[in-house]
Amino acid sequence: MGAFKRILVYAEEYKNKIYLAAFLIFLSVIMGIIPYLITNDIIVNFMTNGEISLGYLMLMSCGVVVSLFLQSFLYFRGLSASHKAAFDTLMGIRVRFADKMTKLPLGDITAKGTGSYKKNFVDDIEAIEALIAHFIPEGIPYVIVPIIVFIILFAIDWRLALLAMASIPVGTMAMAIMLKTGKSRMRAYYQSAQKMNSIIVEYVSGMEVIKIFNRTAKSFEKYTSSVENYKKYTLAWVKDSWTYMAIYGAVLPCTVILLLPVGTLFYINGTLSLPTFVFSLMLTMSLSLPLVRLVEFFPLIPILSYKIEQLENTFSGEELKTAATSAVVDGHDVAFHNVTFAYNQQEVIKDVSFVAKENNVTAIVGESGSGKSTLARLLVHYWDVKEGQISVGGVNINQLPFAKLMDLISYVSQDTFLFNDSIMENIRIGKPDATDEEIIEVAKLARCHDFIVKMPDGYHTKVGDSGNKLSGGEKQRITIARAIIKNAPIIVLDEATAATDLENEDKIQEALNKLIVGKTLIVIAHRLSTIVEADNIIVMKAGQVVMQGSHQQLLEKSAEYQTLWNAHIQSVNWDIVVKEEQNA
Repeated sequence: MGAFKRILVYAEEYKNKIYLAAFLIFLSVIMGIIPYLITNDIIVNFMTNGEISLGYLMLMSCGVVVSLFLQSFLYFRGLSASHKAAFDTLMGIRVRFADKMTKLPLGDITAKGTGSYKKNFVDDIEAIEALIAHFIPEGIPYVIVPIIVFIILFAIDWRLALLAMASIPVGTMAMAIMLKTGKSRMRAYYQSAQKMNSIIVEYVSGMEVIKIFNRTAKSFEKYTSSVENYKKYTLAWVKDSWTYMAIYGAVLPCTVILLLPVGTLFYINGTLSLPTFVFSLMLTMSLSLPLVRLVEFFPLIPILSYKIEQLENTFSGEELKTAATSAVVDGHDVAFHNVTFAYNQQEVIKDVSFVAKENNVTAIVGESGSGKSTLARLLVHYWDVKEGQISVGGVNINQLPFAKLMDLISYVSQDTFLFNDSIMENIRIGKPDATDEEIIEVAKLARCHDFIVKMPDGYHTKVGDSGNKLSGGEKQRITIARAIIKNAPIIVLDEATAATDLENEDKIQEALNKLIVGKTLIVIAHRLSTIVEADNIIVMKAGQVVMQGSHQQLLEKSAEYQTLWNAHIQSVNWDIVVKEEQNA
């Protein structure tokens, strides 16, 4: 119930609409009972007087019509009010959820996967609509009205009230068993749904790679396996519930199941008057609709509870440590002070310390998995460090608002992403108020102007989903242009030229060299030839700094750097030999 109460907190602003909806639907349910009472009056009058006048019959008929009209009208108005409250609440929750995601560690979001957050953002939040629009405003009246009816029946004849309640224990027991079964099946069912969502996103996003490497059969097998797994858990849950659904669906609304035969015996034996018997039958039969609606709502309880719990898990996620107001940054030196970071309980960065000075190029090199990219991501606050601190201009990044930190840093990752918009708008993200002329200028600096003007619509060409209409190198150059136009004092290039050829990489490097005056440039490099002129090169191994210095110093003193350099020279020579053979 704690999760339900939490959702009602989100709906606090719209509680008056929910109360109004519940009141209107309560009146609607009462209107639904009145036709039965009118019918009872007609029957009793006929039995008492032996005949009824046409005027009386017409008046009673009008009463039935008006009651049914008011039942529908009030129900419609009630649902209208509840749905307005529901969708206003959903909008507010989605805004809060999006805001919460901006405060969570980006590394945790990436690890959890887009499919999981899509399910949270769309499916789980959408499920709350049923709670606010239906469960509360309808459920409460459908519980209150039967209670009122049974109180009236007990006041008339306690025997009849007990007989009318005979279907409730049977229906409730079947419902309880079904809910218990559902709770045992639910976690596996939703885990299979979450896995299926993630695999579908992965399958669609990786279609190009799947086709190029002819992995369609294996990838499709993984996709179909996840769908089959979801189908298996769905059918297992439904199969376990079918029998109990049939029992409570048939028995619970059948309130006359004992009242009619046993009440008839009471009447024959003379212990029950006919008017009282007929009135009790009519009143009891009027409960069918409320009980049927309750039957529809109760199975939603474990489903809603689970989805709300999953949503609350995200809302309760530990946020990045940031400050509400910004401290004064003195310069733009970046310093790592004894930084240790663990991912999934395993330390991947261990007691790392170094300083990337302003107006200098600091390169970080090392074998794959040595922790180079993790350092870059820690600087842009993907995660909080476990121990130590990272400072910019002498200020701990935890003491800076996240927006302020992002204003200070341009981060170009090896994983490029472009929005399905024009090339010009993708570059303009770095500086929303940039003119077209500024964008063209930075595109030239990033060496992407030439290929852009050759495209069908030039700078207004749509790049497709995630930039799939461009090559990897073209996408990287556009993201570099985006970073250049941002003109942040700190630039982090996380293997940003990995997908470019040597010729374009040299051109980009030449452009970047012109832009670092007065800036702090940190380069995560895989081609060591691009960073030989760096002011400081940091050599990483197994999450630790083994040595740092200039290229020449490291060649003389660092065995690890010598190994990396020799491997780089061999790869360059191999590339030259291959090209010579191709040209021969």
